[in-house]
Amino acid sequence: MSEKFPMILLPASVGAWGADAFSSTLKAELERLRSDVLPIAHAVGAGNRLDDSDLGIIVNEVRSDESRIYARVGVFFAEIIDCVTCGGGSGMRDEAYCELSVTIDRATGEAGFVPL
Repeated sequence: MSEKFPMILLPASVGAWGADAFSSTLKAELERLRSDVLPIAHAVGAGNRLDDSDLGIIVNEVRSDESRIYARVGVFFAEIIDCVTCGGGSGMRDEAYCELSVTIDRATGEAGFVPL
């Protein structure tokens, strides 16, 4: 069974489409989201935990058609490594990365995400 993620609105990104500020606007809107919206948990190793308190986004590619904006973005986040020798400690933090496909409806700003 695939996990469902809520659709969200990215109105500022739609408003910035076609302008030099699009990538920075999309980056800012996505960095405010967390793993309950962004499907990034698949990039965390078995037994490890995701720390999404400080996401970093990089916009790798953008294109559009008449009705949608398509972006491929990279997401940087922290992964808490399971530590079997830490005596109950939380383990070490490591930087993790994954890529997502973002599709934004140009009329409504509604966005969906697919892990790549």
